[in-house]
Amino acid sequence: MATEFLGKLIRDVYELPNAIIYNLYYFFYFSFFLYIFLKAIEEYKFKNYIKIGVGIFWLFYLRDFFFTDILNESFTISYIVGAGVLIYCIILYYISILQSTKVLVVKNDLLFWISVGLFLFYIGYLPIKIIRTWFYKENSFFWILLIIQFSLIIIMYLCFLTGFLWMKKRS
Repeated sequence: MATEFLGKLIRDVYELPNAIIYNLYYFFYFSFFLYIFLKAIEEYKFKNYIKIGVGIFWLFYLRDFFFTDILNESFTISYIVGAGVLIYCIILYYISILQSTKVLVVKNDLLFWISVGLFLFYIGYLPIKIIRTWFYKENSFFWILLIIQFSLIIIMYLCFLTGFLWMKKRS
């Protein structure tokens, strides 16, 4: 929310490009969730896969940082790689749940519901991001993509809310 507010403020009030806000946000956002899944997964092999994914994301981010205009252009490639690695980490998390006894109490696990929301959002939003970035044309069907994007956001936050409502209180 803060990034959206700050990005809008910079663009509308100060009439400056706001891409830098989102470009920096992507790095911390994806790094945070990748770290969460790294800590949540116990299987050593999966942890190594996540570390490799983090390294790949950081390499693409550094590439964008040095070769893309951070003030005026979105780090689209970094975003796509970060979302792809996050989807992969979520799949590893699901596999680790299925291989453990957590599968019996998964409905009370907040991270499970957050991962469901993130998974559904990014599976649906990545194609939209790609289409809007490389195939945009004036006066086309892109307003439909905005409706789909908004619906995906609502679904994601409903999953988050479900997780907060069903999680067990720690004693």
